[in-house]
Amino acid sequence: MYNDLKGKNVLVTGGTKGIGKAISLGFAVEGARVISISRHTPEDTDDRITYYNCDVSSSNDVKSTIENILSKFNTIDILVNNAGIEEYASLDKTDEGMWDRIMDINVKGVYNVSKYCIQEMIKNHGGNIINISSVQANIITKNAAAYVTSKHAIIGLTKSIALDYAPEIRCNAVLPATIDTPLVRKAAILEVGNNEEKIKEKIREWGLQHPLGRIGKPEEVANTVLFLASNQSSFITGASIMVDGGLSIKAPISTPDE
Repeated sequence: MYNDLKGKNVLVTGGTKGIGKAISLGFAVEGARVISISRHTPEDTDDRITYYNCDVSSSNDVKSTIENILSKFNTIDILVNNAGIEEYASLDKTDEGMWDRIMDINVKGVYNVSKYCIQEMIKNHGGNIINISSVQANIITKNAAAYVTSKHAIIGLTKSIALDYAPEIRCNAVLPATIDTPLVRKAAILEVGNNEEKIKEKIREWGLQHPLGRIGKPEEVANTVLFLASNQSSFITGASIMVDGGLSIKAPISTPDE
């Protein structure tokens, strides 16, 4: 679909499962050379993807990993900052450890990887960065103070990169709503316990909150990322693209005829 992605070197953080895995596979299908970095060993590997173990919250780990990547691939053309974690608590119940874990992965991770990739992109006359934020950078749920804050921060960082490095580097954010990933399943277990039928019902219930009547698929987020990485989106930068099944346009209060 996107011929200009063929042969590009694409770095995806958190690329071993969920949305990150779908993004990695999507680029591989387009003929890109895909590099996945993650703290987690992939459950199943793909010959088209090169995997590195890396903690994105560690500046030293990121620096050495990117140096290793560049020694093999020479350049990084496209970066997708996808790695993220989510924990639930209101602010007064959020201890410092939880706050730091979420900020270190979700925000500092984007900073660390972007910093070293941008340096290489500038040397090679340009690049493209896509940051995975969340619909919760726009509308939020209760008891997720640290996560919500981190996803808002990613929008600010996206805009700063887009402005500071234009026109050589484009940078955009993708804001998914509820997507069928291990994180969503974990959230359902926290609410209803480890009962498969109750988990399915909770996820179905969440899906019905979206005007499209279901939760999203990781591939639907990946499709948006591929578009933003391609020349088809060549006049888009600093944008936040919703992939939310209409969730962010729905009023929270039903009208009398509903």
